[in-house]
Order: sequence, then structure tokens, then C-alpha cells
Amino acid sequence: MSKWDWWYPTTGTPDERMREILRAILDLHLAWPFDDPWLWRGQANWEFGLEPGMHTRLRAKTGSPPLTDDNVEGETLQLVYAAQNSNIGNHEGTALTNMALLAMLQHHGAATPLLDVSLDPLLALYMAVVSPDPKRDDGKHGAVFAIKKPKSKAIEPFDHRIFSTIYREVPAGEVRLYTAPDVSERLRIQRGHFLLGKVSDSDPRVSISLTIEPAEPVHSSWIWERMESRRGGVQPQKLAPDVVVFQVAQDLKEALQKLLEARSGLTREFVFPTSWHKPHLEDFATSHRRLCGF
Repeated sequence: MSKWDWWYPTTGTPDERMREILRAILDLHLAWPFDDPWLWRGQANWEFGLEPGMHTRLRAKTGSPPLTDDNVEGETLQLVYAAQNSNIGNHEGTALTNMALLAMLQHHGAATPLLDVSLDPLLALYMAVVSPDPKRDDGKHGAVFAIKKPKSKAIEPFDHRIFSTIYREVPAGEVRLYTAPDVSERLRIQRGHFLLGKVSDSDPRVSISLTIEPAEPVHSSWIWERMESRRGGVQPQKLAPDVVVFQVAQDLKEALQKLLEARSGLTREFVFPTSWHKPHLEDFATSHRRLCGF
């Protein structure tokens, strides 16, 4: 049984299934009302929950404090201070704000309280088929998440306040969007958008305040009804949840990767460039990554 209420093409040749998943994702991206857009996230392993790396780290680390807002705040401040003391928190001679620093660390593999998303569904699909850890993920289905863009006030790119002040300002039950400045190549290429929210334990599949429908029965979920009704033009009557999910079948990953690289110019080297101007950033981020295989 899948943990997700996801949609996927059930019939056809591999080429037909690839075309259908592309049509389905682009349908939701382009045919939805312009003033109510979706954000996109790709994960190359469907078994992982939808949760920020800092949450995973707190759950997995032996002897770590429990997953609470106070501990997320405390661990994040320690990460910020460690990066600043290692002189990683500077960009072209200017000290980065806490949020910009966290965004950069997040995109290089460190565990932060930020959940990275994109405005580009094709980039998210590429992330669902190309993993930073192929040995772990290549034999697994991927997932593309469409997440409703929060209507609450966004966090400004150069918000100068310390993380604690910004985090405490986020109301329980809400998430805030943060768009980071282009302080690294990865942030520029992956478009540097993030969600920040308080800890939520209402659904074991997601650890911030985002609603997902129950995984069973999948054929009655909103996303299934939406995708299956496209030709007839009859839309589901119930409201869309905050998150809907598309399955990226394991047997389609290699072909989808080749298609996306040929048609969009995305490559592993382009999406995950090495930070030559910050030689210690990768090592620092790796030492503060998610734990237990993440």
C-alpha cells in the first residue's frame, strides 16, 4: 500500500505512460487558476515523508532531543552559528542573513527547517528521477508533489532578523513561503523557494501543517478524480487538499531522465553544481545532513 494518495497512468506502453504523466503534471500546473498556483517538489524515493531535513535529523539522531518547535529552533541556531564560525556565512564579502544562509545550506545537503520547492514542475520531475544518492533511490518509485502556494505573508528574501524571531512569528497551522536571493549556483538554478512551518503531528506523512488526503482508497482521492475527469471537463466537487502527489514509476525513471535532459537541458551537473568558490561548503553541509541514510 502506498502512503500517498497519488495519481499515475495505469495502462499503455512506457512511452504512452511517460507522455501521460507529463500531461497530467502540466495540466495541473498550467490549467489551474493563475491566482492560485502550485509549488512543486520532487523526491526520488517515495518511501520518505514530506518533511524538512531538520525534522528528520531530530527523529533519527541517537540521543537527539524530541521533535518540538523549541528543539527545531535551538538546533537551527546551532547550525547557523557553526556555519558563521566556519566563515561559510559570507557571500562576496557580505554576511548572509540567517534565512539566506539556511537556504544555501539546505541546497547543499544540510538538514534545515526549510522544505525546498520549485515553481518549475519539470525541475521537480527531474529531481524525482535523478537522485543525489543513486544506490539508495534508483530502485524506488519517485514522487512529484504539487503543494498549494501559501496565501499568508511571505518571508522577504533579505529579511535581516535572526531565525528565532522569524520562526516564532509563523502561526501554528500555517506555512510561510521564503524566496532566497541567488547566493549560490544551486539556489539560482533550482530557483530557491522554501516553505517554513511549525512542527505538526496531525499526519505521519508530513511534519508541517499541510493537508494530504488519506492514501486509501486512492481512486476516490481528489487528484485521481481530477486527472481522470480531464477529458470530460467535469471537475471534482470537493476542495483540493494542500498537497497532491504524482507517482513516478521506477521503470520510467531512466527514460524520463533522458527525455528531460534532451528537451530541457537539465543534467545532473547543471542541477547539482559544485561550489568551487566555497570549497568547504559541501563538507560542512554533509557533516550536518539528515542521518540514518538520508
